[in-house]
Amino acid sequence: MELGLDNSPMEQATDKPAANDEVDQSFRSVLGVIVNPATSKGAVLILVGMLILMAPEVSTPLVALCISAGLVLFGLTEIWSAIRHWSDVGLSGVFLAALSVLTGISILFFADAVIVMFRFVGIYLLLRGVAAGLRLLFRRSKSVVYDVIAAGVQTSLGIMLFLVPEAIAKSSLGIIAVSAVCLGGLMLIYGMQSNDDHTDIDASTLLTITKSWFKRSDLGFERRAEIAEGLYFEEPGKNQKLSSWWTMLGLSVAIATYAILQDSTAVVIGAMLIAPLMTPILGAAGAIVNGRKARLASSLIMVFLGASAAILLSFIIGQWAPDYIPIDSNTQITSRTSPNVVDMAIALAAGAAGAFATINRRVAGGLAGVAIAVALVPPLGVVGLTLEEGAWSDAWGAFLLFLTNLVAILLSATFIFVMGGWTSIRRLRSNASSIALTVGTVFSAAMVILLPLLFTSQGLISESRNQSLASTTVNKWVDDNAPDLTVTRVDSVGSEVTIAVAGPEEFPDPQSLAEELQTDFGQPITLRVVLTPTEVTEYETQSGTETKLR
Repeated sequence: MELGLDNSPMEQATDKPAANDEVDQSFRSVLGVIVNPATSKGAVLILVGMLILMAPEVSTPLVALCISAGLVLFGLTEIWSAIRHWSDVGLSGVFLAALSVLTGISILFFADAVIVMFRFVGIYLLLRGVAAGLRLLFRRSKSVVYDVIAAGVQTSLGIMLFLVPEAIAKSSLGIIAVSAVCLGGLMLIYGMQSNDDHTDIDASTLLTITKSWFKRSDLGFERRAEIAEGLYFEEPGKNQKLSSWWTMLGLSVAIATYAILQDSTAVVIGAMLIAPLMTPILGAAGAIVNGRKARLASSLIMVFLGASAAILLSFIIGQWAPDYIPIDSNTQITSRTSPNVVDMAIALAAGAAGAFATINRRVAGGLAGVAIAVALVPPLGVVGLTLEEGAWSDAWGAFLLFLTNLVAILLSATFIFVMGGWTSIRRLRSNASSIALTVGTVFSAAMVILLPLLFTSQGLISESRNQSLASTTVNKWVDDNAPDLTVTRVDSVGSEVTIAVAGPEEFPDPQSLAEELQTDFGQPITLRVVLTPTEVTEYETQSGTETKLR
Protein backbone atom coordinates (compact mmCIF):
# COMPACT_ATOMS: atom_id res chain seq x y z
CA MET A 1 0.00 0.00 0.00
CA GLU A 2 1.46 3.34 -1.09
CA LEU A 3 0.80 6.40 1.06
CA GLY A 4 1.95 8.93 -1.58
CA LEU A 5 4.65 10.43 0.63
CA ASP A 6 7.65 11.91 -1.21
CA ASN A 7 10.21 11.23 1.46
CA SER A 8 10.28 9.03 4.48
CA PRO A 9 11.24 10.49 7.87
CA MET A 10 14.61 8.76 7.56
CA GLU A 11 15.27 10.37 4.15
CA GLN A 12 14.28 13.81 5.48
CA ALA A 13 16.63 13.37 8.37
CA THR A 14 19.50 12.56 6.04
CA ASP A 15 18.75 15.57 3.79
CA LYS A 16 18.97 18.14 6.61
CA PRO A 17 22.70 17.64 7.39
CA ALA A 18 23.53 17.94 3.69
CA ALA A 19 21.65 21.24 3.42
CA ASN A 20 23.27 22.51 6.61
CA ASP A 21 26.70 21.56 5.26
CA GLU A 22 26.07 23.57 2.10
CA VAL A 23 24.98 26.64 4.09
CA ASP A 24 27.91 26.27 6.45
CA GLN A 25 30.35 25.90 3.58
CA SER A 26 28.91 28.97 1.82
CA PHE A 27 29.12 30.99 5.04
CA ARG A 28 32.71 29.93 5.60
CA SER A 29 33.56 30.87 2.00
CA VAL A 30 32.06 34.37 2.40
CA LEU A 31 33.73 34.76 5.80
CA GLY A 32 37.04 33.65 4.31
CA VAL A 33 36.80 36.33 1.63
CA ILE A 34 36.02 38.97 4.24
CA VAL A 35 38.69 38.06 6.78
CA ASN A 36 41.54 36.91 4.55
CA PRO A 37 44.87 38.75 5.10
CA ALA A 38 44.51 40.88 1.99
CA THR A 39 41.09 42.31 2.87
CA SER A 40 41.95 42.68 6.57
CA LYS A 41 45.16 44.59 5.87
CA GLY A 42 43.45 46.64 3.17
CA ALA A 43 40.64 47.68 5.51
CA VAL A 44 43.14 48.67 8.22
CA LEU A 45 45.20 50.73 5.75
CA ILE A 46 42.08 52.53 4.50
CA LEU A 47 40.92 53.31 8.04
CA VAL A 48 44.34 54.59 9.11
CA GLY A 49 44.73 56.68 5.94
CA MET A 50 41.26 58.20 6.27
CA LEU A 51 41.87 58.96 9.96
CA ILE A 52 45.03 60.89 9.07
CA LEU A 53 43.32 62.76 6.23
CA MET A 54 40.18 63.67 8.18
CA ALA A 55 41.79 64.47 11.55
CA PRO A 56 45.47 65.37 11.06
CA GLU A 57 45.69 67.11 14.46
CA VAL A 58 44.57 63.94 16.24
CA SER A 59 46.39 61.47 14.02
CA THR A 60 49.80 63.19 14.01
CA PRO A 61 50.66 62.14 17.60
CA LEU A 62 49.40 58.63 16.86
CA VAL A 63 51.56 58.40 13.74
CA ALA A 64 54.56 59.66 15.73
CA LEU A 65 53.82 57.01 18.38
CA CYS A 66 53.62 54.24 15.74
CA ILE A 67 56.86 55.38 14.10
CA SER A 68 58.55 55.57 17.48
CA ALA A 69 57.35 52.10 18.51
CA GLY A 70 58.35 50.64 15.14
CA LEU A 71 61.87 52.09 15.34
CA VAL A 72 62.36 50.89 18.92
CA LEU A 73 61.08 47.37 18.17
CA PHE A 74 63.19 47.16 15.02
CA GLY A 75 66.30 48.27 16.89
CA LEU A 76 65.74 45.86 19.79
CA THR A 77 65.15 43.02 17.35
CA GLU A 78 68.40 43.79 15.56
CA ILE A 79 70.30 43.98 18.86
CA TRP A 80 68.88 40.60 19.90
CA SER A 81 69.86 39.19 16.52
CA ALA A 82 73.36 40.58 16.95
CA ILE A 83 73.70 38.89 20.34
CA ARG A 84 72.73 35.55 18.83
CA HIS A 85 74.49 35.90 15.48
CA TRP A 86 77.29 38.42 15.94
CA SER A 87 79.15 37.37 12.81
CA ASP A 88 76.14 38.15 10.60
CA VAL A 89 75.41 41.57 12.08
CA GLY A 90 78.72 42.99 13.30
CA LEU A 91 79.51 46.26 15.02
CA SER A 92 77.99 48.43 12.28
CA GLY A 93 74.68 46.56 12.57
CA VAL A 94 74.61 47.08 16.34
CA PHE A 95 75.36 50.79 15.88
CA LEU A 96 72.48 51.21 13.40
CA ALA A 97 70.17 49.24 15.70
CA ALA A 98 71.09 51.43 18.68
CA LEU A 99 70.60 54.54 16.53
CA SER A 100 67.15 53.26 15.58
CA VAL A 101 66.22 52.78 19.26
CA LEU A 102 67.51 56.24 20.23
CA THR A 103 65.66 57.87 17.32
CA GLY A 104 62.41 56.14 18.30
CA ILE A 105 62.77 57.23 21.94
CA SER A 106 63.58 60.82 20.95
CA ILE A 107 60.51 61.00 18.69
CA LEU A 108 58.37 59.69 21.55
CA PHE A 109 59.60 62.04 24.28
CA PHE A 110 60.69 65.16 22.41
CA ALA A 111 58.06 67.03 20.41
CA ASP A 112 60.62 68.70 18.13
CA ALA A 113 62.64 65.53 17.45
CA VAL A 114 61.03 65.00 14.03
CA ILE A 115 61.73 68.62 13.04
CA VAL A 116 65.35 68.33 14.19
CA MET A 117 65.72 65.05 12.28
CA PHE A 118 64.29 66.69 9.14
CA ARG A 119 66.80 69.53 9.49
CA PHE A 120 69.71 67.09 9.73
CA VAL A 121 68.44 65.23 6.66
CA GLY A 122 68.17 68.60 4.91
CA ILE A 123 71.80 69.41 5.70
CA TYR A 124 72.85 65.98 4.42
CA LEU A 125 70.95 66.40 1.14
CA LEU A 126 72.23 69.94 0.73
CA LEU A 127 75.83 68.75 1.06
CA ARG A 128 75.21 65.97 -1.47
CA GLY A 129 73.68 68.48 -3.89
CA VAL A 130 76.65 70.81 -3.50
CA ALA A 131 79.01 67.87 -4.10
CA ALA A 132 77.16 67.02 -7.33
CA GLY A 133 77.40 70.65 -8.38
CA LEU A 134 81.15 70.72 -7.66
CA ARG A 135 81.64 67.62 -9.80
CA LEU A 136 79.99 69.48 -12.65
CA LEU A 137 82.00 72.62 -11.97
CA PHE A 138 85.37 70.86 -12.03
CA ARG A 139 84.30 68.57 -14.89
CA ARG A 140 84.76 65.37 -12.92
CA SER A 141 81.26 64.11 -13.57
CA LYS A 142 80.82 60.74 -15.26
CA SER A 143 77.23 61.58 -16.18
CA VAL A 144 76.51 65.28 -16.59
CA VAL A 145 72.73 64.93 -16.90
CA TYR A 146 72.36 62.72 -13.84
CA ASP A 147 74.53 65.03 -11.76
CA VAL A 148 72.49 68.05 -12.88
CA ILE A 149 69.31 66.28 -11.74
CA ALA A 150 70.93 65.16 -8.49
CA ALA A 151 72.26 68.65 -7.77
CA GLY A 152 68.88 70.28 -8.44
CA VAL A 153 66.70 67.81 -6.53
CA GLN A 154 68.98 67.30 -3.53
CA THR A 155 69.88 70.97 -3.11
CA SER A 156 66.30 72.24 -3.33
CA LEU A 157 64.92 69.43 -1.15
CA GLY A 158 67.72 69.96 1.38
CA ILE A 159 66.97 73.69 1.60
CA MET A 160 63.25 72.97 2.06
CA LEU A 161 63.87 70.37 4.77
CA PHE A 162 66.16 72.74 6.63
CA LEU A 163 64.12 75.93 6.36
CA VAL A 164 60.50 74.70 6.34
CA PRO A 165 60.56 71.25 8.01
CA GLU A 166 57.05 71.68 9.44
CA ALA A 167 55.52 72.05 5.97
CA ILE A 168 57.51 69.09 4.62
CA ALA A 169 56.51 66.93 7.60
CA LYS A 170 52.83 67.75 7.10
CA SER A 171 53.06 67.10 3.35
CA SER A 172 54.85 63.79 3.95
CA LEU A 173 52.11 62.74 6.37
CA GLY A 174 49.48 63.57 3.76
CA ILE A 175 51.32 61.59 1.07
CA ILE A 176 51.59 58.61 3.42
CA ALA A 177 47.86 58.80 4.16
CA VAL A 178 46.86 58.96 0.47
CA SER A 179 49.22 56.08 -0.34
CA ALA A 180 47.74 54.03 2.49
CA VAL A 181 44.19 54.58 1.20
CA CYS A 182 45.18 53.68 -2.39
CA LEU A 183 47.14 50.57 -1.40
CA GLY A 184 44.40 49.54 1.04
CA GLY A 185 41.76 49.83 -1.66
CA LEU A 186 43.86 47.71 -4.01
CA MET A 187 44.33 45.04 -1.35
CA LEU A 188 40.65 45.10 -0.44
CA ILE A 189 39.50 44.60 -4.04
CA TYR A 190 42.07 41.88 -4.65
CA GLY A 191 41.10 40.02 -1.48
CA MET A 192 37.37 40.20 -2.16
CA GLN A 193 37.82 38.87 -5.69
CA SER A 194 39.62 35.80 -4.36
CA ASN A 195 37.90 32.72 -2.92
CA ASP A 196 40.91 31.74 -0.81
CA ASP A 197 40.86 32.63 2.89
CA HIS A 198 44.69 32.74 2.87
CA THR A 199 44.94 35.37 0.11
CA ASP A 200 47.61 37.97 0.79
CA ILE A 201 49.59 40.54 -1.21
CA ASP A 202 53.36 40.64 -1.40
CA ALA A 203 55.86 42.26 -3.77
CA SER A 204 55.47 39.59 -6.44
CA THR A 205 51.68 39.85 -6.28
CA LEU A 206 51.83 43.64 -6.69
CA LEU A 207 54.12 43.17 -9.69
CA THR A 208 51.65 40.71 -11.24
CA ILE A 209 48.73 43.09 -10.63
CA THR A 210 50.71 45.95 -12.17
CA LYS A 211 51.52 43.94 -15.30
CA SER A 212 47.88 42.89 -15.62
CA TRP A 213 46.78 46.52 -15.24
CA PHE A 214 49.08 47.70 -18.05
CA LYS A 215 47.89 44.92 -20.36
CA ARG A 216 44.22 45.74 -19.78
CA SER A 217 44.64 49.51 -20.07
CA ASP A 218 46.75 49.48 -23.25
CA LEU A 219 44.99 51.77 -25.71
CA GLY A 220 46.36 50.06 -28.79
CA PHE A 221 48.13 51.42 -31.83
CA GLU A 222 45.08 52.94 -33.55
CA ARG A 223 43.90 54.90 -30.50
CA ARG A 224 47.42 56.15 -29.79
CA ALA A 225 47.74 57.32 -33.38
CA GLU A 226 44.38 59.10 -33.09
CA ILE A 227 45.46 60.92 -29.94
CA ALA A 228 48.80 61.88 -31.49
CA GLU A 229 46.95 63.36 -34.47
CA GLY A 230 45.36 65.94 -32.16
CA LEU A 231 48.42 66.74 -30.05
CA TYR A 232 51.28 67.04 -32.52
CA PHE A 233 51.73 69.43 -35.42
CA GLU A 234 52.68 66.80 -37.98
CA GLU A 235 51.62 65.74 -41.44
CA PRO A 236 49.03 65.48 -42.84
CA GLY A 237 47.83 69.05 -42.57
CA LYS A 238 50.81 70.36 -40.59
CA ASN A 239 50.59 73.94 -41.90
CA GLN A 240 46.85 74.11 -41.27
CA LYS A 241 47.31 72.88 -37.70
CA LEU A 242 50.03 75.43 -37.02
CA SER A 243 48.08 78.34 -38.51
CA SER A 244 44.98 77.44 -36.48
CA TRP A 245 47.03 77.10 -33.29
CA TRP A 246 48.79 80.44 -33.70
CA THR A 247 45.53 82.20 -34.58
CA MET A 248 43.76 80.89 -31.49
CA LEU A 249 46.77 81.70 -29.31
CA GLY A 250 46.90 85.30 -30.54
CA LEU A 251 43.16 85.79 -30.04
CA SER A 252 43.19 84.26 -26.58
CA VAL A 253 46.15 86.44 -25.51
CA ALA A 254 44.42 89.57 -26.81
CA ILE A 255 41.17 88.72 -25.02
CA ALA A 256 43.00 87.84 -21.79
CA THR A 257 45.12 91.01 -21.85
CA TYR A 258 42.18 93.35 -22.43
CA ALA A 259 40.21 91.47 -19.76
CA ILE A 260 43.08 91.92 -17.29
CA LEU A 261 43.20 95.65 -18.06
CA GLN A 262 39.47 95.87 -17.30
CA ASP A 263 39.77 93.56 -14.27
CA SER A 264 37.04 91.33 -15.74
CA THR A 265 37.00 87.78 -14.41
CA ALA A 266 34.29 86.61 -16.81
CA VAL A 267 36.23 87.68 -19.90
CA VAL A 268 39.45 86.13 -18.55
CA ILE A 269 37.58 82.82 -18.25
CA GLY A 270 36.52 83.18 -21.88
CA ALA A 271 40.17 83.61 -22.88
CA MET A 272 41.08 80.46 -20.92
CA LEU A 273 38.48 78.46 -22.84
CA ILE A 274 40.05 79.12 -26.24
CA ALA A 275 43.71 79.20 -25.16
CA PRO A 276 45.54 76.35 -26.97
CA LEU A 277 48.73 76.17 -24.86
CA MET A 278 47.55 73.03 -23.06
CA THR A 279 47.88 71.02 -26.30
CA PRO A 280 51.69 71.09 -26.73
CA ILE A 281 52.19 70.56 -22.97
CA LEU A 282 50.11 67.38 -23.06
CA GLY A 283 51.97 66.46 -26.25
CA ALA A 284 55.27 66.78 -24.38
CA ALA A 285 53.96 64.48 -21.64
CA GLY A 286 52.86 61.94 -24.22
CA ALA A 287 56.28 62.11 -25.90
CA ILE A 288 57.97 61.47 -22.54
CA VAL A 289 56.10 58.23 -21.85
CA ASN A 290 56.64 56.96 -25.40
CA GLY A 291 60.30 57.90 -25.58
CA ARG A 292 59.78 60.15 -28.63
CA LYS A 293 62.60 62.69 -28.33
CA ALA A 294 61.75 64.53 -31.55
CA ARG A 295 58.14 65.01 -30.50
CA LEU A 296 59.23 66.10 -27.01
CA ALA A 297 61.61 68.70 -28.45
CA SER A 298 59.03 70.04 -30.92
CA SER A 299 56.31 70.27 -28.24
CA LEU A 300 58.57 72.13 -25.80
CA ILE A 301 59.69 74.48 -28.59
CA MET A 302 56.03 75.25 -29.34
CA VAL A 303 55.43 76.00 -25.65
CA PHE A 304 58.47 78.29 -25.52
CA LEU A 305 57.57 80.12 -28.74
CA GLY A 306 53.93 80.43 -27.71
CA ALA A 307 54.82 81.80 -24.27
CA SER A 308 57.28 84.29 -25.76
CA ALA A 309 54.72 85.45 -28.31
CA ALA A 310 52.07 85.83 -25.61
CA ILE A 311 54.35 88.00 -23.46
CA LEU A 312 55.34 90.16 -26.45
CA LEU A 313 51.74 90.64 -27.61
CA SER A 314 50.51 91.59 -24.14
CA PHE A 315 53.43 94.00 -23.79
CA ILE A 316 52.45 95.71 -27.06
CA ILE A 317 48.79 95.88 -26.04
CA GLY A 318 49.85 97.42 -22.73
CA GLN A 319 51.76 100.12 -24.62
CA TRP A 320 48.71 101.20 -26.60
CA ALA A 321 45.78 100.48 -24.31
CA PRO A 322 44.78 102.97 -21.60
CA ASP A 323 45.22 101.91 -17.97
CA TYR A 324 41.65 101.70 -16.71
CA ILE A 325 42.66 100.26 -13.34
CA PRO A 326 46.08 100.74 -11.65
CA ILE A 327 48.20 97.60 -11.23
CA ASP A 328 48.17 97.84 -7.44
CA SER A 329 44.37 97.62 -7.29
CA ASN A 330 43.80 95.29 -10.27
CA THR A 331 42.76 91.94 -8.81
CA GLN A 332 43.50 90.08 -12.06
CA ILE A 333 47.15 91.13 -11.71
CA THR A 334 47.65 90.95 -7.94
CA SER A 335 46.12 87.46 -7.77
CA ARG A 336 48.75 86.13 -10.20
CA THR A 337 51.95 87.70 -8.89
CA SER A 338 52.39 85.66 -5.69
CA PRO A 339 52.01 81.95 -6.53
CA ASN A 340 52.11 79.41 -3.72
CA VAL A 341 51.90 75.67 -3.13
CA VAL A 342 48.13 75.69 -3.67
CA ASP A 343 48.70 76.86 -7.26
CA MET A 344 50.97 73.86 -7.88
CA ALA A 345 48.36 71.52 -6.37
CA ILE A 346 45.71 72.97 -8.70
CA ALA A 347 47.99 72.53 -11.71
CA LEU A 348 48.78 68.91 -10.74
CA ALA A 349 45.08 68.08 -10.55
CA ALA A 350 44.32 69.97 -13.77
CA GLY A 351 47.12 68.24 -15.64
CA ALA A 352 45.84 64.85 -14.51
CA ALA A 353 42.31 65.78 -15.60
CA GLY A 354 43.52 67.04 -18.97
CA ALA A 355 45.52 63.87 -19.62
CA PHE A 356 42.59 61.67 -18.61
CA ALA A 357 40.23 63.61 -20.86
CA THR A 358 42.72 63.20 -23.72
CA ILE A 359 42.89 59.40 -23.59
CA ASN A 360 39.26 58.78 -22.59
CA ARG A 361 36.64 59.38 -25.27
CA ARG A 362 33.81 59.67 -22.74
CA VAL A 363 35.26 62.72 -21.01
CA ALA A 364 37.07 64.37 -23.93
CA GLY A 365 34.78 67.39 -23.62
CA GLY A 366 36.18 68.04 -20.16
CA LEU A 367 39.24 69.77 -21.62
CA ALA A 368 37.34 73.08 -21.57
CA GLY A 369 36.87 72.78 -17.82
CA VAL A 370 40.55 71.94 -17.41
CA ALA A 371 41.45 75.08 -19.35
CA ILE A 372 39.48 77.13 -16.81
CA ALA A 373 40.98 75.33 -13.83
CA VAL A 374 44.62 76.02 -14.69
CA ALA A 375 45.76 79.41 -15.98
CA LEU A 376 48.34 79.40 -18.76
CA VAL A 377 47.66 82.44 -20.95
CA PRO A 378 46.48 84.94 -18.26
CA PRO A 379 49.79 84.77 -16.29
CA LEU A 380 51.70 85.44 -19.51
CA GLY A 381 49.42 88.43 -20.16
CA VAL A 382 50.24 89.70 -16.66
CA VAL A 383 53.96 89.26 -17.38
CA GLY A 384 53.71 91.45 -20.48
CA LEU A 385 51.63 94.14 -18.77
CA THR A 386 53.84 94.34 -15.68
CA LEU A 387 56.97 94.45 -17.82
CA GLU A 388 55.46 97.34 -19.71
CA GLU A 389 54.90 99.14 -16.38
CA GLY A 390 58.41 98.32 -15.17
CA ALA A 391 57.13 96.18 -12.27
CA TRP A 392 59.89 93.55 -12.47
CA SER A 393 58.97 91.76 -9.24
CA ASP A 394 55.34 91.32 -10.30
CA ALA A 395 56.45 90.13 -13.73
CA TRP A 396 58.67 87.46 -12.17
CA GLY A 397 55.83 86.34 -9.89
CA ALA A 398 53.43 85.91 -12.82
CA PHE A 399 56.07 84.07 -14.87
CA LEU A 400 56.76 81.79 -11.89
CA LEU A 401 53.04 80.95 -11.85
CA PHE A 402 53.24 79.97 -15.52
CA LEU A 403 56.33 77.80 -14.89
CA THR A 404 54.56 76.19 -11.94
CA ASN A 405 51.57 75.27 -14.08
CA LEU A 406 53.80 74.04 -16.92
CA VAL A 407 55.93 71.71 -14.79
CA ALA A 408 53.02 70.44 -12.68
CA ILE A 409 50.94 69.61 -15.77
CA LEU A 410 53.90 67.75 -17.29
CA LEU A 411 54.39 65.66 -14.15
CA SER A 412 50.78 64.67 -13.54
CA ALA A 413 49.97 64.17 -17.24
CA THR A 414 52.99 61.88 -17.62
CA PHE A 415 51.78 59.73 -14.73
CA ILE A 416 48.21 59.54 -16.07
CA PHE A 417 49.41 58.68 -19.59
CA VAL A 418 51.49 55.79 -18.19
CA MET A 419 48.66 54.47 -16.02
CA GLY A 420 46.08 55.09 -18.76
CA GLY A 421 47.83 52.91 -21.31
CA TRP A 422 49.15 55.47 -23.78
CA THR A 423 52.27 53.36 -24.10
CA SER A 424 52.93 49.64 -24.25
CA ILE A 425 54.87 47.58 -21.72
CA ARG A 426 57.44 46.80 -24.43
CA ARG A 427 58.04 50.49 -25.12
CA LEU A 428 58.24 51.25 -21.40
CA ARG A 429 60.93 48.60 -20.98
CA SER A 430 62.92 49.59 -24.04
CA ASN A 431 62.86 53.31 -23.17
CA ALA A 432 63.03 52.97 -19.38
CA SER A 433 66.32 54.85 -18.98
CA SER A 434 65.30 57.66 -21.35
CA ILE A 435 61.90 58.05 -19.67
CA ALA A 436 63.47 58.02 -16.20
CA LEU A 437 66.00 60.65 -17.26
CA THR A 438 63.35 62.97 -18.72
CA VAL A 439 60.98 62.56 -15.79
CA GLY A 440 63.90 63.13 -13.42
CA THR A 441 64.71 66.38 -15.20
CA VAL A 442 61.10 67.57 -14.95
CA PHE A 443 60.94 66.50 -11.31
CA SER A 444 64.14 68.39 -10.48
CA ALA A 445 62.65 71.48 -12.14
CA ALA A 446 59.52 71.01 -10.03
CA MET A 447 61.63 70.84 -6.86
CA VAL A 448 63.47 74.03 -7.78
CA ILE A 449 60.17 75.82 -8.53
CA LEU A 450 58.58 74.45 -5.36
CA LEU A 451 61.18 76.20 -3.20
CA PRO A 452 59.97 79.80 -3.74
CA LEU A 453 56.35 78.57 -3.65
CA LEU A 454 56.93 77.13 -0.18
CA PHE A 455 58.41 80.39 1.03
CA THR A 456 55.43 82.31 -0.35
CA SER A 457 53.03 79.87 1.31
CA GLN A 458 54.97 80.10 4.56
CA GLY A 459 54.74 83.89 4.39
CA LEU A 460 50.98 83.78 3.76
CA ILE A 461 50.48 81.38 6.66
CA SER A 462 52.61 83.58 8.91
CA GLU A 463 50.70 86.72 7.90
CA SER A 464 47.37 84.99 8.48
CA ARG A 465 48.53 83.79 11.89
CA ASN A 466 49.77 87.27 12.85
CA GLN A 467 46.53 88.87 11.65
CA SER A 468 44.48 86.49 13.79
CA LEU A 469 46.70 86.99 16.85
CA ALA A 470 46.68 90.78 16.45
CA SER A 471 42.88 90.94 16.15
CA THR A 472 42.35 88.78 19.23
CA THR A 473 44.95 90.61 21.35
CA VAL A 474 43.81 94.12 20.35
CA ASN A 475 40.10 93.47 20.94
CA LYS A 476 40.75 91.94 24.37
CA TRP A 477 43.12 94.77 25.39
CA VAL A 478 40.69 97.50 24.30
CA ASP A 479 37.78 95.81 26.13
CA ASP A 480 39.85 95.70 29.32
CA ASN A 481 41.42 99.18 29.15
CA ALA A 482 39.01 101.34 27.14
CA PRO A 483 35.52 99.80 27.08
CA ASP A 484 33.96 102.92 25.53
CA LEU A 485 36.15 102.60 22.42
CA THR A 486 35.20 100.42 19.45
CA VAL A 487 37.81 98.64 17.34
CA THR A 488 36.83 99.10 13.69
CA ARG A 489 39.86 97.58 11.97
CA VAL A 490 43.09 95.71 12.74
CA ASP A 491 45.68 95.31 9.97
CA SER A 492 48.91 93.32 10.32
CA VAL A 493 51.50 93.68 7.56
CA GLY A 494 54.91 92.29 8.36
CA SER A 495 56.01 93.79 11.67
CA GLU A 496 53.56 96.71 11.49
CA VAL A 497 50.17 96.63 13.21
CA THR A 498 47.63 99.35 12.48
CA ILE A 499 44.57 99.77 14.73
CA ALA A 500 41.56 101.88 13.83
CA VAL A 501 39.31 102.75 16.80
CA ALA A 502 36.39 105.10 17.37
CA GLY A 503 34.85 106.45 20.54
CA PRO A 504 34.26 109.38 22.88
CA GLU A 505 37.53 109.07 24.87
CA GLU A 506 41.26 109.18 24.28
CA PHE A 507 43.22 106.02 23.54
CA PRO A 508 45.13 104.77 26.60
CA ASP A 509 48.91 104.39 26.71
CA PRO A 510 49.56 101.63 24.12
CA GLN A 511 52.89 100.46 25.59
CA SER A 512 51.47 97.35 27.26
CA LEU A 513 49.54 96.47 24.08
CA ALA A 514 52.72 96.79 21.99
CA GLU A 515 54.53 94.48 24.41
CA GLU A 516 51.77 91.86 24.15
CA LEU A 517 51.84 92.01 20.36
CA GLN A 518 55.63 91.72 20.37
CA THR A 519 55.32 88.57 22.49
CA ASP A 520 52.70 87.15 20.11
CA PHE A 521 54.74 87.88 16.97
CA GLY A 522 58.08 86.88 18.47
CA GLN A 523 59.74 90.00 17.05
CA PRO A 524 59.77 93.79 17.57
CA ILE A 525 56.69 95.47 16.10
CA THR A 526 55.58 98.95 15.08
CA LEU A 527 52.14 99.89 16.46
CA ARG A 528 50.06 102.59 14.78
CA VAL A 529 46.78 103.79 16.33
CA VAL A 530 44.19 105.74 14.33
CA LEU A 531 41.54 107.27 16.60
CA THR A 532 38.29 108.68 15.23
CA PRO A 533 36.64 110.78 17.97
CA THR A 534 32.87 110.54 18.24
CA GLU A 535 30.25 112.78 19.86
CA VAL A 536 26.98 111.42 21.27
CA THR A 537 24.01 113.83 21.52
CA GLU A 538 21.03 113.18 23.86
CA TYR A 539 17.83 115.25 23.44
CA GLU A 540 14.95 115.11 25.92
CA THR A 541 11.58 116.07 24.40
CA GLN A 542 9.90 116.94 27.72
CA SER A 543 12.43 119.46 28.97
CA GLY A 544 13.69 120.48 25.55
CA THR A 545 17.27 120.19 26.76
CA GLU A 546 20.14 118.85 24.73
CA THR A 547 23.16 117.10 26.23
CA LYS A 548 26.34 116.36 24.36
CA LEU A 549 28.45 113.50 25.59
CA ARG A 550 31.94 112.94 24.31
